[in-house]
Amino acid sequence: MSSLREALDAVPELPAPEPEAPADDSILAAVRQRAAAITAEQTVDLEIPGYEGVLLGRYHAISISKFNRLTGNEVQVPFLDWRSAADALASALDGLYAIKNDEVVPLYTSGDPARYDDELAQNLGLAVTERSARAVMAALFGGGGKGESRVWQHFLTYQQWLMEGAAQEEVATRAVGEPSAAS
Repeated sequence: MSSLREALDAVPELPAPEPEAPADDSILAAVRQRAAAITAEQTVDLEIPGYEGVLLGRYHAISISKFNRLTGNEVQVPFLDWRSAADALASALDGLYAIKNDEVVPLYTSGDPARYDDELAQNLGLAVTERSARAVMAALFGGGGKGESRVWQHFLTYQQWLMEGAAQEEVATRAVGEPSAAS
């Protein structure tokens, strides 16, 4: 009986495997298309109340729970308080865009996305009550109680998207901060 070393030395050397050829263009195109679809699942375009067909906000999934607050004796949660809802929307906003000929286009000629900020208020001539995304949003949505109500309504539409996206694991995970029980 020969030693293990002799047995191993007697095994003929196998040729190195050929590197796999890169995927052809049609496969890469399919992967790129799916990657774009996955990215699109992580954002939603919502028309701004009062500006239907003209202005929309593009939002991504966030954890809503971080906007729950106890201020003095008052509980503020986005589902019940327009201010918390506005803060959540401002945080989730990727940008505000115009709708022109059924195409989504940047609001500013620079191509930079617009935000709920002083620049937007100034460019649109909005009368804001304070320097905050919340105040700009309320003014943009109609001002006063009407603007506040529309902010809250817009938040509920955003929240509905998060809930519909619960079937999409990553959206659900980002929205609530933990994976669903199904995973």
